[in-house]
Amino acid sequence: MTEINAHFYKNLFSQVGSLKQVIATKSCFTNVPDSWHIVVTDVENSTAIFEKGDQQLVHLAATGSIVACLNIARAQGIEIPFFFGGDGATLLIPDSLKDTCLHALSLHRERCALNFNFHLRVGSRQVRQIKQQGATIQIAKYKRNELHTMPLVLGSGLKIAEQQIKDTIKQLEPHTNQPFNLNLNGMECKWDKIKPPEETQEVLSLIIHAVNEYEQPPVFSEVLALIDTIYGSDKSRNPISTARLHMVNSVQQLRNEVQMNVGNVPVVALLQSLLRSVVGRFFVSYTSDGKQYLRDMVNLTETLMIDGSINTVITGTAQQRMDLLDKLTALEDKGTVNYGYHISQRSVISCYVTATDDYHIHFLDGEDGGYTRASKILKKKVA
Repeated sequence: MTEINAHFYKNLFSQVGSLKQVIATKSCFTNVPDSWHIVVTDVENSTAIFEKGDQQLVHLAATGSIVACLNIARAQGIEIPFFFGGDGATLLIPDSLKDTCLHALSLHRERCALNFNFHLRVGSRQVRQIKQQGATIQIAKYKRNELHTMPLVLGSGLKIAEQQIKDTIKQLEPHTNQPFNLNLNGMECKWDKIKPPEETQEVLSLIIHAVNEYEQPPVFSEVLALIDTIYGSDKSRNPISTARLHMVNSVQQLRNEVQMNVGNVPVVALLQSLLRSVVGRFFVSYTSDGKQYLRDMVNLTETLMIDGSINTVITGTAQQRMDLLDKLTALEDKGTVNYGYHISQRSVISCYVTATDDYHIHFLDGEDGGYTRASKILKKKVA
């Protein structure tokens, strides 16, 4: 029974078709098992760090949180759903992985504090505990395109757990009976800030919350339809295009990546990172496999997440943005939604790429902390 429970997410049927229809169809969703855990990480005072120009460090902390747990889960053949939040991450994990993942995250938190002087909050809540407070957590697995399958979560459970963990003063301590197991292999952040596909476009980071938790399915379906109508398809509003992807030239950024991965900056590791950048630049520019990798990367970038709210980074014109915000404001005035947004001129990407099985997933945010700034506006409205 425990083995079956651990593979709950892996065994979910992958929904296909229109996302708007899947969201609105109750039978597509199932309850997350009570024994599973919600794990949350969050960089404290992230806005101040963004304002100092250190967005990469915040993204490394958030991405590292996901990578650490994914490496543990994948080693055991277990699939876990996860959500990148710009300045943190939320994951759902089975009970069998809880202690190992929390131990790894406590080590990751210590590395952030020692090497970069900021605090990464880390905590967990059991799904049963959150449900006992009256929250719901339902999940579906959705095949968004031929390469990318994503989790969809309805209910307030993840948001309640996230807020409780952020409000918790007690520090998470390493589990003394666990081996040293902070494995961030595969975390790569070698892409420069990305301009939209067209010069006339901007990047919009957007978070939309349904006021009534039980009305999420029809409300989210309506909002997704508005975005489709105004901005077009996933492809047409995707901030990532192969022509605009360029490797970073900053030694400091590569140094930060190495330091987050291994805890210090040995010369050999830094040189290896520099070499991978040089080889990577040649690979994506001059080989057919490299060019295919870039095309796949567009489909494997998380431009949309649904974790009890709609979180999306899209690109379009200023007029499209004003049209959408007018529609969202009308819904807000009716008491249907609350929303927050941030406008930027570029997007920022971080990546998890494995060498063993060619698995890769890419996390997207607006420049200067798009999701974080949008979230702050939203929280003020909700408060």
